[in-house]
Amino acid sequence: MAENYKVLAVCGAGLATSTHVAKSLQTGLEKQGVNCQIRTCSVAESSGVIFQYKPHVILATVSVDSIKNPGNAKVYSGVPLLTGIGSQKLFDEITEYLKNVSEK
Repeated sequence: MAENYKVLAVCGAGLATSTHVAKSLQTGLEKQGVNCQIRTCSVAESSGVIFQYKPHVILATVSVDSIKNPGNAKVYSGVPLLTGIGSQKLFDEITEYLKNVSEK
């Protein structure tokens, strides 16, 4: 996948947790040959950032239901990247989703 995908990592304050999952996701996707650009933000600023950044994927460490107006982006829970439980499954799901997005 040569395309450079956009990912938005969202947490309560837009600092530590979103940065941690962003780095973990970037590393995991790079191992699967997926290039991505990741931006972080707080849940409070997420609507505006989504509108301007137009991500392909949103990774939330807060409730996925708190992400309002995700546009065309698919929203995933970032909790597996915090706990390490299910992280490979999440990498696989996001990779498959992005592969399907690029084929459209």
